[in-house]
Amino acid sequence: MDREVYGQIKGLGRSDLETLRSLYALAVDRAQLVSEDIVSVLVALTEKLRREIAVFLDRHGRVVSVGVGDAGTAPLLARSRRRGDLRLSGLRCVHTHPGGSGMLSSVDLAALLSMRLDAMVALGVRDGRLREAFVALPEVREGRLADGGRTYGPMTVRELERFDWRRAVDEVEKQLGRTPADFRTGEQPEKALLVSIDSEESLDELARLAEAAGAGVLHKVLQRRASPDAALAIGRGKVRELALLCQSLGAELVIFDDELTPVQARNLHKELGCRMIDRTALILDIFARRARTREGQLQVELAQLRYLLPRLTGQGEALSRLGGGIGTRGPGETKLETDRRHIRRRIEDISRELEEVRRHRQQQRRKRQQGEIPVVALVGYTNAGKSTLLNALTGADVLAADQLFATLDPTTRRLLLPDKQPVLLTDTVGFVRKLPHQLVAAFRATLEEVQQADLLLHVVDASSADMMGQMAAVDNVLRELNAHNKKTVLVLNKMDCPVQPELLEQVRLSFAGPVLEISARTGSGLEQLKQEIARQLDLRGWLFQGVIPYNRADLLALVHRTGQVEQEEYLPEGIRVVARLAGRPDPRIRHYQGNTGFTPGAIDSD
Repeated sequence: MDREVYGQIKGLGRSDLETLRSLYALAVDRAQLVSEDIVSVLVALTEKLRREIAVFLDRHGRVVSVGVGDAGTAPLLARSRRRGDLRLSGLRCVHTHPGGSGMLSSVDLAALLSMRLDAMVALGVRDGRLREAFVALPEVREGRLADGGRTYGPMTVRELERFDWRRAVDEVEKQLGRTPADFRTGEQPEKALLVSIDSEESLDELARLAEAAGAGVLHKVLQRRASPDAALAIGRGKVRELALLCQSLGAELVIFDDELTPVQARNLHKELGCRMIDRTALILDIFARRARTREGQLQVELAQLRYLLPRLTGQGEALSRLGGGIGTRGPGETKLETDRRHIRRRIEDISRELEEVRRHRQQQRRKRQQGEIPVVALVGYTNAGKSTLLNALTGADVLAADQLFATLDPTTRRLLLPDKQPVLLTDTVGFVRKLPHQLVAAFRATLEEVQQADLLLHVVDASSADMMGQMAAVDNVLRELNAHNKKTVLVLNKMDCPVQPELLEQVRLSFAGPVLEISARTGSGLEQLKQEIARQLDLRGWLFQGVIPYNRADLLALVHRTGQVEQEEYLPEGIRVVARLAGRPDPRIRHYQGNTGFTPGAIDSD
């Protein structure tokens, strides 16, 4: 990727051009048409520069071209990626209209057809805000792409994020003569071979990780060894067998299940003659693809740079190729072409920024502690259903998908327990076997939410045949975070799926604390879970007995909102109330605490 800015750049300053080039660092999830982050950046740049800004994204969600001017000024990359009359370019254009109207112009619709784009998105910007957005998708008539396409809108950012554009694109290419099997990710998946010296379970999980990164798994190779070979990780005979497999199957990538040393990586590259990565680089790649917030992107970049720094020797040729592919996303090749001093300086800069994030989180925690609102953290293996559980309990709208590492950035939502006691429920990144230590270190600011929580909900996929192994992997990470001794409730999720009763009984016997069975998808068992949370946190609150004046009806509403009213009587002087209230005593309510004339002994006191 050349990071060049195309189009009408005359009159733009150096800093403006550098800001535009920074757009290449943005990315969206491959299922999304566009993300709120990219929309926000494009709106801000449009307001500042008073010009139309256009970005082209490929089907992996990466920004591959940046242009200034209308959508017709940068046909550049899209035309170069045309794959014939039976395929689209695999790119979509997201651009702004500074006048405030998101209506697609004739130029926009002409570009959709001539570039054979997957989609054309127009963002109407005025006064630094997104006013409206419209989308055009290609349409096939009589076997050919039709003028204008189909338009949708006006739409909000949230509607853009949820817009199901991929199904429409698949249908267009099918009508153009392709079959669904010919196309899955916009570009042909990288053909990968998987290698492990661990176990079948670990190799199967590696396959799921590879598929999450967009690879097509051609073959799996398992060689059982007591320990990795110091020079080649696997035996020399197995290396020769692997080299033949690469040639015969046309593999482009070899993925090793364990982290390779720099020496092993160099030796294997010479023997195999094709690109290869290890499990750590694969997980880092998935994180780089999924990170959406600035904090998440910084954490992933820091982890990747720490991983790559000792591996720079001998990678000059590989790093000088400005190509893409699994294992190359994140900080970007152009950074890694610089010397070690530059990379160390970048690591120091990111570490300082994340330290600021850490201090900010500590301030937030202090405020929460002052308000005495307990914090409950969801932990568990990746894809155990933590985000689905958060949504079910709190009504949040966090992305919940059947994929590994769908959640990277922590999300905290308020949850009211049955006695109206509020708690803060935090969703965290999922754990996995052999989680790279670089990630644990880089995500320290995020994972401190686990360390500071009052209660952990360890969410387990009850339908998994490897529950015990997944629980052990989570326990190992909790030990690394020094959070393994925290009060924990084991939550067996996905009980609506087929389960193995014998395995469930084994899990129950192995866990010392309370175990609950739920289904976050159907809602089964959620009320019992709320009651268990309240029981574990021992939330009693405080007893209020007093007369609230009629002119302070706002306080009466607050009492009803935050507590359990046990008695209420309207008197000439005010409203006499007895209630069990959650949290610390509110001084506004405490002011009216006193002798109410209630029958002694009617209500238990603290």
